[in-house]
Amino acid sequence: MAKIYTHQLEVRAYELDSFGHVNHANYLHYLETARWKMLGEENFTLETFKKWDRWPVIANLDIQYLKPIFMNETITIETHLAGYKTSSMQIEQVIKRGDAIIAQAKIRSVIVDGKGKPSALPDELAERWRSQLL
Repeated sequence: MAKIYTHQLEVRAYELDSFGHVNHANYLHYLETARWKMLGEENFTLETFKKWDRWPVIANLDIQYLKPIFMNETITIETHLAGYKTSSMQIEQVIKRGDAIIAQAKIRSVIVDGKGKPSALPDELAERWRSQLL
């Protein structure tokens, strides 16, 4: 199984909606932050993608909202690579509060070049993912 990356954060007041819980759109921010943390832990930073002139963009995102999150709660986002192809990565993420699953997401990210056209994963990135999924 692929390595599981974890990222914790505390919910801030401005992320709440009029019902007093986290607005659904903020879950996407949490997931995005955790995906960049995952890449960063593998030393793939924004600078790395600039050097490659290739960028990960979200092509598909499926999320299930299971429970609300409230202000000042600490949540953990678990992220792992579920698979990859020539120009895309499949990532699965879970948002938890303690052991309770709050939301689950499946994401397909496509690598595009500087002109926005699909491009092969950079060799270094593909090799890292290959070693994780062996």
